Formats: sequence, C-alpha cells, structure tokens
Amino acid sequence: MNRLLYAGGRSSDRIPPNSLYIKSEDILYEIKKIQQEAVLKEGYLYQHAKLGYTREQLEALKHSGQMRRQVEIMKFANEKYSNGETSMQIFDEYLVPNALYLLDEPETSLSPHNQNRLMNKLARFFDCQLIVATHSPFMLGTLMAKIYNLDSPQLRTCRWNELENVRFFYDFFNKRKNEFE
Repeated sequence: MNRLLYAGGRSSDRIPPNSLYIKSEDILYEIKKIQQEAVLKEGYLYQHAKLGYTREQLEALKHSGQMRRQVEIMKFANEKYSNGETSMQIFDEYLVPNALYLLDEPETSLSPHNQNRLMNKLARFFDCQLIVATHSPFMLGTLMAKIYNLDSPQLRTCRWNELENVRFFYDFFNKRKNEFE
C-alpha cells in the first residue's frame, strides 16, 4: 500500500553518480552499528571512498578530528538521540548534491517536521531527484511532485489529497475538529 512520489522535475537516461537506495531497514541497521566503533570507522571511510575520495584524502580523513567527531556522534547516538534524530544525522552525512535517491519509507522514526525538512533539503537545496515509497501525507503534500497511486488498478498519477491514506487522516481529524477549536 505504498505510494510512489517523484520529485525533482527533470528526467534523465542516466543515474547520477553517488545515487543511493535507502530503505527504512537501512536506517535501523545504521543504528545497530553504533555498538561497534571499528565498523563505524570503516563505514565512514567507505562512504567517502564512494564519494570519490583518493587514498591520500581517506588517510587524512582517517586521522582527522572531523571523522572522530562523526564517529562519536554515531557511536553514542543510540543513547543521546532518538531514532528520528539519528536518522536525520545519517541522512545529513550520506546524502550529497545532484544525485538520484530511492527512499523506502524514510518517514520511519521522523516527526512530520523532519519529514518535511528532509524532503525540502533533498529536492530544493541539493537539486536531487527522488523516488520515494511513502505513506506519509506530510511527505506527499510537501513538494510539487508527480505521485503514482500504486493501489489503483491502473498505474496513474494523482494529487496527494486523493490518496486513500491521506483521506483517512483528513477524515480522522475532521471528525475531531471541535477538539482543536
């Protein structure tokens, strides 16, 4: 019952370098890695190698204060931060400009505010293209995006407020409208 959200407004026949497919399980996996500092360091260096860092740059990064600070943040994030805060730190660390991102339910553990922050950051500030599978009305309604309703018998685009999941939220709050006034 996922919805597919495409944002970015441009099409291309090639996938940009540094593009990623990020599933909600990936975020949970990253949180588990916090227990092992060696794994964190290797992962940090690996991500930078994927970004095109040379061996010399990686060696300098390995001994840098920047890497020590990031590893410390990740190592103790489980104790210091909520899952949502840790997720945002991971997105901040791994996402780069001008890439294509396939995100599977990135709203997991994110507040509505951080869902909007993530989508705006990716689409507007980084000039990224996004394909997002989501149930979140906050993500669906944040951007001017092409939305495909994967629950309809035929693949078609629709407006975010036409989706059954979003209508459920609308009906829920509409029935309780007097509690907000």
